[in-house]
Amino acid sequence: MSDLKAVLNAALDCVVMMDHEGRIVGINPAAERTFAIKEDEARGREMADIIIPPTLREAHRRGLQRLLEGGEPHVLDRRIEVTAQRADGSLVPVELTITKLDIEGPPLFVGYLRDIGDRIESEEALRRSRMQLLRATDEARRRLERDLHDGAQQRLVGLALTLRLARAQVEQNPAAAIALLDEAQEDLASATEELRELARGLHPAVLTDGGLGPALRGLIARLPLEVAVTGVPDSRLPIDVESTAYFVVAEALTNVARYAGTQRALVELRLDDHRLAIEVRDHGRGGADMGAGTGLRGLAARVAVHDGMLSVASPPGEGTTVHVEVPCGS
Repeated sequence: MSDLKAVLNAALDCVVMMDHEGRIVGINPAAERTFAIKEDEARGREMADIIIPPTLREAHRRGLQRLLEGGEPHVLDRRIEVTAQRADGSLVPVELTITKLDIEGPPLFVGYLRDIGDRIESEEALRRSRMQLLRATDEARRRLERDLHDGAQQRLVGLALTLRLARAQVEQNPAAAIALLDEAQEDLASATEELRELARGLHPAVLTDGGLGPALRGLIARLPLEVAVTGVPDSRLPIDVESTAYFVVAEALTNVARYAGTQRALVELRLDDHRLAIEVRDHGRGGADMGAGTGLRGLAARVAVHDGMLSVASPPGEGTTVHVEVPCGS
């Protein structure tokens, strides 16, 4: 018996033993900690009154009675997830397995319970992260649709109209036709440039071909800002990490240009212990709000996909710092 007691005391899961009358005959230290009750306080009391929430107690009692009368067991030798109750009345989600001991005399039941609150919280956090990513993806798709409709698509529609007009003038007024063709050529060049800009926003070709350094230099050259960049890794990183880093910098610097009221910013990258840290700072007006726009929320979802973290510090009048850390693998 002492060996059995030692095993129960060392068990990480909760163990609760119940007799045929539904009364507790013993619990182990893990159960004492989880349910905030000492074994000598629990022993002899009905288990339904100790760890089962009030709304489930009658169902527990009926199930025990049915089992003792030879009825079909519903939860015996099965792993189920239920809600248990601590001594202070608070609830805890647990994974429960109940077995019946093969002994002489009245039956004895043993319940093995594991607190799964942390697991459920992690699953919920993962679900929220996936939902945020889905919303960010939908928002990005709608933004792409708007950019195509309002930009290149309108230019191409105008180009088609100009070409039809030029075709109608070819024989009657060649000079007018030539002028219309020149106009069409300019429209085509503008539409092509807009599509190139749009493609850069999706995934810059220079990022794939040259890596993060050339891609950031090209990005900064197109912005009306004076930007100092330090710490760009010399070696190539996984393409998804480089892409995330690029869009973090692009979104943060775009926000500086639009809202910060300053033309200067600092971009600092640091690769340490297979983790890339990215920080974009300015000394503008501050007051950035993660919940106010879709850009930073989209970045947070993108970073979360890599098990990374994003934080924004933006005290009013003191500038804004966007800090991101992304694992890079081994």
